Amino acid sequence: MSSEGNEAPRLVPVMRGDICSGFLILGPRGVEAFDKDEKSLGIFPDALSAAAAVEKSVTPPDNVTRFIAHPAAHKSAGRERLPNRRAAETFEVEVNGLRYTATASRFADGRIGEIFVQNSKPGSTSDCYMRDAGISASLALQYGCPLETLRRALLRDPRGVPSTPIGAALDLLAGLDDA
Repeated sequence: MSSEGNEAPRLVPVMRGDICSGFLILGPRGVEAFDKDEKSLGIFPDALSAAAAVEKSVTPPDNVTRFIAHPAAHKSAGRERLPNRRAAETFEVEVNGLRYTATASRFADGRIGEIFVQNSKPGSTSDCYMRDAGISASLALQYGCPLETLRRALLRDPRGVPSTPIGAALDLLAGLDDA
């Protein structure tokens, strides 16, 4: 007795890199294609034409299309590096009972160009996290991220107070700039 007609439908994802752009259901009626939002795209005679329908249903946002078509138009100016020898300001911040030392340097026009934060316990987990956060924030600033954008992106408590040492240090620096 043949089991061809009794075969259960199979679900097959259609992948674009790491992202699932849709899926196929292989069954006795043919191959039904669905987009990522589970909207049916129809029934097809084979998996190849069904997968092509899923791929066709994936349209990138307008800005992505422009970026792909004209990558040079969206290329950033690159990293603005600080001079090797530069003035720096060092200050203390305290968050959740832990003390941190922050050091910041500025570009010639006065903008913050880098910030480094370290815990009073060198090598601790908190110290490692803060050092990495400082490097990340510094690179963001050097690639053109405005200080205000970076501050708004960081974690805050319900009162709007920074929840992290890097946030507290950036708030303090922004306060100095406003003064």
